[in-house]
Amino acid sequence: MLHGDVLMADLDVDQWRNAQQLLLRSAKQARRIICLLEKGAVVKCRHTQGVVVQDAPSSVDDLQQAADALFAANRETTDFVLVAERDAMDEYFAEYQNAWTADEDLDVYVSRSWSLLRDRYASRIVTAPEPADQTLGLQWKLGASHDQVIAAAEALVTPASTVVLAVHEAEALWTSLILRFDENRKVISIGTADPSLMDIHGDRATVTRRLVEFANGREGNVNLVVNCTREAAKQFLANPDKAAALATLGEEFSVTSEG
Repeated sequence: MLHGDVLMADLDVDQWRNAQQLLLRSAKQARRIICLLEKGAVVKCRHTQGVVVQDAPSSVDDLQQAADALFAANRETTDFVLVAERDAMDEYFAEYQNAWTADEDLDVYVSRSWSLLRDRYASRIVTAPEPADQTLGLQWKLGASHDQVIAAAEALVTPASTVVLAVHEAEALWTSLILRFDENRKVISIGTADPSLMDIHGDRATVTRRLVEFANGREGNVNLVVNCTREAAKQFLANPDKAAALATLGEEFSVTSEG
């Protein structure tokens, strides 16, 4: 779905930062305990913010049990706990970096890297309270699986068209995405609104219309528009039942076809 050579150009700094805040979660921004082992012996057990780690172990037999116990003892100061064999981390990152091929979609590559954590490294790289493949690195905050996102694109996106996302807050365009799909429904370019070229202030309907006109001028053939408030976007993404979310949010979250 995300072309291996996707073009990322004409990105406004504020619009792009807000899009990442809405759609992505970074493990590096979390309060976390890192517990590294060498054949079960703890060689490092530290909190990334320098907080004293409560009930830190000196050795570990069951990594998941240790992670769960560390999180329970430190939940007030910690978002997640990582317990891992050091050599497993080295092996995983080497395998992750060497697995990519130039003709592969980026989302397929990333999805496969998470599957390694679920399978081959499941007993040697663990996290709590959520599994490692749902915790580490950059995670999409979509409230949907990779397969569900692909299915939604197949159902809603017209080949060789452009999709526009407009998220509003306080009478202004808080963030936006302009996604160009090729004939195989792969995203080949990603852009945002440019406040130096279009007015991003005003009511939702007016600003969204300006954004669609801007996107048509830049990428052409806008076929699908998602128009919502910031709060509605957060609620929609957090709800795994997207149909129920749409029904509940009503006019605060709309998906319409153009042309």
